[in-house]
Amino acid sequence: MNLESRKYHLIERVMSFNEQELDRLESLVEEESELSISLDRALKQVEEGKVTPHNEVRKKYEKWL
Repeated sequence: MNLESRKYHLIERVMSFNEQELDRLESLVEEESELSISLDRALKQVEEGKVTPHNEVRKKYEKWL
């Protein structure tokens, strides 16, 4: 199935949703968007060097592990 057909198929499925199913889909899309924003922010922090290597964190908290 090509991309265009997949899009139409998805639209047809969404058009048949009841209110509860649509609410669930909207919630999933919102969660995905928030996750994407968080991941972008985290990757930017890595690029800017605003992270602590795992081995340094592990040494700091070793006595509790």
